[in-house]
Amino acid sequence: MTDQAYPAALLAPARGGLAGERRPVSAWIALLLAALAVAATAGAVYLSAASNHAPDPLGHAVLSVVVCLSFVGAGLVALRRPPFVRFGFLLVAVGFSSLLGSLHDANLASVYTIGVLTANLVFAVLVHALLAFPHGRLRTRSNRILAAVAYANVLALQAVSVLFDPLTRWASDHPRNVALIDSHPSLATALAEVEAAVALVLAVAVAWMLYRRTRMKSSLARRQLAPVVLGGTIALLAFAAGLVVAPISSRAAVIGIGLGLLASLALPAAFLVVLLQSRLSRAAVGELLVELREEGTAAELERALRRALGDPSLELARRGIDGAYHDARGDPLALPEAGDQRVATPVRHQGEPIGMLVHDGSLRLRPELLDGVAAAAGLALANERALETVQTVEERNTALLDAIPDLMIRVSRDGTYLDVRANDAPSLVRPVEELLGANVRDFLPADVADHVLACVARALDTGAMSSVEYELTIDGVARCLESRMVPSGDGEVVTIVRDFTVQRRAEVEERRLAEEQAALRRVATLVAGNAAPEEIFQTVTEEACTLLGIRSALLVRYGESETGMIVGKFGDPTTDFLLGSPLELDEGAALTVLRTGAPVRVAYDEVDSEIGRRMLSLGYRWSVGVPITVAGSTWGALIAALRADEALPPETKRRLQAFAELVGLALASAQARDELAASRLRIVEASDAERRRLERNLHDGAQQRLVALSLALRLAQAKVRQAPVEAEELLNGAAEELGEALTELRELARGIHPAVLTDRGLGPALEALAARAPLPVALEVRVEERLPEQVEAAAYYVASEALANIVKHANAGSAVVRAERVDGRAVIEVEDDGVGGADTGRGSGLGGLRDRVETLNGTLDVASPLGRGTLVRAALPVRAPAGDAAARERSRVVDS
Repeated sequence: MTDQAYPAALLAPARGGLAGERRPVSAWIALLLAALAVAATAGAVYLSAASNHAPDPLGHAVLSVVVCLSFVGAGLVALRRPPFVRFGFLLVAVGFSSLLGSLHDANLASVYTIGVLTANLVFAVLVHALLAFPHGRLRTRSNRILAAVAYANVLALQAVSVLFDPLTRWASDHPRNVALIDSHPSLATALAEVEAAVALVLAVAVAWMLYRRTRMKSSLARRQLAPVVLGGTIALLAFAAGLVVAPISSRAAVIGIGLGLLASLALPAAFLVVLLQSRLSRAAVGELLVELREEGTAAELERALRRALGDPSLELARRGIDGAYHDARGDPLALPEAGDQRVATPVRHQGEPIGMLVHDGSLRLRPELLDGVAAAAGLALANERALETVQTVEERNTALLDAIPDLMIRVSRDGTYLDVRANDAPSLVRPVEELLGANVRDFLPADVADHVLACVARALDTGAMSSVEYELTIDGVARCLESRMVPSGDGEVVTIVRDFTVQRRAEVEERRLAEEQAALRRVATLVAGNAAPEEIFQTVTEEACTLLGIRSALLVRYGESETGMIVGKFGDPTTDFLLGSPLELDEGAALTVLRTGAPVRVAYDEVDSEIGRRMLSLGYRWSVGVPITVAGSTWGALIAALRADEALPPETKRRLQAFAELVGLALASAQARDELAASRLRIVEASDAERRRLERNLHDGAQQRLVALSLALRLAQAKVRQAPVEAEELLNGAAEELGEALTELRELARGIHPAVLTDRGLGPALEALAARAPLPVALEVRVEERLPEQVEAAAYYVASEALANIVKHANAGSAVVRAERVDGRAVIEVEDDGVGGADTGRGSGLGGLRDRVETLNGTLDVASPLGRGTLVRAALPVRAPAGDAAARERSRVVDS
């Protein structure tokens, strides 16, 4: 969270006060208020001293002076300090209102009456001040209601009471009530008791409110509020008690109200204590600065700040580069929202926010201390940042030094080791003590030593850096090294040796992956081009061997009874395994792949089989095989054989599997093409057969009748005049012949597409079909609504062809036809109790049905176990276009 996103009121500097706080009043206004307070106090003292009826003039005068000057004095101090300006006005108001009780001692009737009317106003102002402590605002609705009730009680209710009170209950010889309009002592007393009761309830409510507010505060705020809560509660209860006993005893009332005013002095006293603590904040900040010089860790810095502010919950948040704030542990710290008890004070250095103090909100009442601690924290964080910068630079320099290869050697022109610095001992061909004074030819291979000495000479002759790359086997590990040499003195060089074995291996792996992808792309291009499977088999075998550096491999297609055929071959042996030859599977990679369907690795000396002994005799030690899967079944295997001098390339199984998957894809594609071609051929053959059937039926039936009809009509035409009786007989015969021809044509049309299917739907069509069957057929049709026309036709012909096959081949006694709609699919089943064993590959009937069903994205399944009958099941997706009903109606009209 950034400063810009955080509420401005919470980020405001503490010295500026809280958001919306009034500015301090000017000095002359404060002097004017002080003068008024002194004058008013003097007047109150005079009234008490000159009173003819005051019960205790001296005590009342002293009380007036102490209470008024204490509250007004504390209020004047608050008016000069921005966070407390509003509260200062309330303190001054309490002081001045406390003097109104002195008017009750006046000898003048009018002044005395004003004193009676306003004597209790100090109670309401005191309630207001206690509820608004220390900010001077009534922040909640309940506080505002309590204050309003208090003012209404001591002013409105008191004024009504005075209008009817002759004041006869007071024993002293006081002046008369000039505001009296009608004497009703009982009514006045009742109103006074109501006022006292309301005051008592208000006192208890305010005390409870202050107690609740204190409980909700932090321990730091509770310490500041405790004297206010205690003194305010005592003051209000004592004042209310004085009002309660006033109708009974004037002396008791004076004592109660006086004690209440004395107890209320806790309010200005607590305020002055807060100010005194702020004045002492400079010493606390000075101690904090001294302490921060000794604190080291982030946690210790935070503890020092907590001690300085007296807030055990304080947290110091550091601002990161991204603008977010983090606590002492480095975890993200969520800053408080507006209105929380905890607030955030920015920690700045040279005007830049570098941190945040998250502390109790009551510390805003001590702005000097808060400002000083924030400034000290800013210095500490700035020093911490500077130290981190230095450490970062030091770590960066150390990292740069560490980045220099560990092995540094000083060598003379003739190859003598003069000095060796090696933090990485495994990089040395010998320990350091053995190298010093020895020659490079003593430890390095001859060719490597020649290259190294040539590089030394080149660096010394040219005066520039020279480098040489070479390979060394150190502790059985092959390493790729580079030596960079620069002249370092007369006849000597300093060489820095880098080990970049990892980089070289990465480059080799990258080239290997590129070659593998290229080989796979070549095979994939053949597959995508619909190349012949034989070409793909051979190409895959060759590409796999070339890529892996293997000299021999076979691609085997599995047959029945654990046999196979070699359909792809690369490398030796040329005479033992010929392309296209059958293969009897024995214990080995091919048989294991067939049985497990998973990649395997087999060592020939670990299997007891003829093929294992045969491969060992040819010089092969082990083989690796991966399955080729088509439609979920293991179709064959790609087998790579390795000789004793051949190492198994990295990830051989995975890389062979990639080629095997391409073979499976090619086979699936070829199978799909074959099925498509066969389906098209069946459609053509079925169309031709149906065309020939129609031609034969028309020729043998309706055509012959129409020819005879034509001859009869010509004969009738010739005899219509000479022999009308014979002509009439001929015409009658022609009419009968025409009727027969129409009947045959209608039957022929129904054979093409049954009219009942178009007119009435699938259910009635199946009923008609079952009725014409020569064996009992039970119907279970649960399709109430009409289905799309193509779906109904396909379902009808599935049932028709299945029943025809049952009659011809099943030797069944009965059959069942079921039709229902399930989950958006039309399902048609035909089941018989015949001999079973139906072969879907023979004949064209079921093949044509399968084509018709699959054209509609449906499925056709045939289950025909021997001796258990045959079940033909077709499932057709139902998609009913809006125009199907209209299309059926047009078809029905045309057929009719």
